[in-house]
Amino acid sequence: MDNKNTRKILLFIDGIGGINRQEMVHGTLYLKLDNDRDCDFIHTEIRKFYKEFVNPEGGVNMYAVGDEFAFDFVPQDREAPVFSDEDYSGKEDMMPSDVDKGIWSEFAEEELMNNMPEDVDTMLDLMNDAKEGR
Repeated sequence: MDNKNTRKILLFIDGIGGINRQEMVHGTLYLKLDNDRDCDFIHTEIRKFYKEFVNPEGGVNMYAVGDEFAFDFVPQDREAPVFSDEDYSGKEDMMPSDVDKGIWSEFAEEELMNNMPEDVDTMLDLMNDAKEGR
């Protein structure tokens, strides 16, 4: 990133507040925040500023690095889809063997339904009947 755009971004960051330390190294912005919970708000604001005043065809990726946050300025096609309208769980880019098949996976839920005790099934039917007013 050139010095002119780096300066624009750093001046913008000065105006946000809630930031203890800021540093731009090789095109990556590192921020130490007063409150780590503000990271999503700051990410959104940096992205809006970057797209409006620096590069309309770009994006901003955020990473937690120790006790600070790193913001990479990337081409739009390389931006993590956290700002898209699509549903994104973060598992789309993982290997199939990495996907968690936890207790609430489709497989486990189906197995729970198949092995449900009869009295639970009866109770669920009674609750549904009560909701319908029968």
